[in-house]
Amino acid sequence: MLPLLLLSLAPAGEPPAFPVKPTEVRKMFADGKHNAFTAFVKFKGTYLLAFRTAKEHNSADGDIVVLKSADAKEWTEALKLDIDKRDDRDPQLLVVADKLIMYVASMKGPDLTTYAVTTEDGKTWSKPKAVYEEKYIVWKPIQYGKLYYSGAHKKDEVSGGKGREVHFIKSSDGIAWEKVSTIRAGNWESETTLHFEKDGTCFAFLRQKYGSPQAQILEAKAPYKEWKNRPTDVTHFSGHSVRTYGDVTYLFSRDRNGPPDNRYGQVIYTFADGKLAPYSRFPAGGDCAYAEAVRDGDNMLVSYYSTHEKQTNIYLAVVPLKK
Repeated sequence: MLPLLLLSLAPAGEPPAFPVKPTEVRKMFADGKHNAFTAFVKFKGTYLLAFRTAKEHNSADGDIVVLKSADAKEWTEALKLDIDKRDDRDPQLLVVADKLIMYVASMKGPDLTTYAVTTEDGKTWSKPKAVYEEKYIVWKPIQYGKLYYSGAHKKDEVSGGKGREVHFIKSSDGIAWEKVSTIRAGNWESETTLHFEKDGTCFAFLRQKYGSPQAQILEAKAPYKEWKNRPTDVTHFSGHSVRTYGDVTYLFSRDRNGPPDNRYGQVIYTFADGKLAPYSRFPAGGDCAYAEAVRDGDNMLVSYYSTHEKQTNIYLAVVPLKK
């Protein structure tokens, strides 16, 4: 069994040790453009990988590309989505019964709308439909029980962070969403990823875009109206996702505490008893992260993007699961 190394055990001033290395890292997509912000799922036996492609990280020309594969090695294009010549970004994928929903945050100047497109076969996709409230990004929706839940964060760049907030929302079909509560508001709230424990406790892993610490963990019990902070030794979340395989829960994020020659990295933590512990760190650098994972037997396939090879490309890491 691999040791569970708590971040607090690392000597002061040294980066924490990550005990597991990927067995393989594949370059998935590289065409000279800025390719980033991955979503990844296995749907009806086919792998589907979505990401944004654009001139630059913040350029206004972003489109969404969806690739499909039978083996996660050979890929073909399943969809290229451009919603009304807007900047389309941050795709999210959710399986609901026999269909797959892709959510896309679509921007035009200060306007932002989350749209949903659906497919039953990965080939034919519906027309985009606006979901939830204007200016909110539906982020990492998951199923718990018979319902679907998500964090939805409000993008606001002009109020010093005071106009930002993140909602805890629910849905019975993945299309019609309603607000349950406000997880946090008024201090640069950004991407917020949810995880439910077996007893129904919900943890919200929140990225505070500016200020310190940028990594925040909050929790609530049903009916999820009151949220309270938990302490954490992790200082940074970015584009993070959470997945549970077997009895082990993993959080995928960007790390900013690596060695001087590779400060930024793609990392995986395990989460247990309310604490995060280092698990794996693999090649990434500069503009990077926004990972997602799919189980593949005794491994997990982890999609992410990185600029460590001078271009901003899409990668897939094969990482052993914790035994």
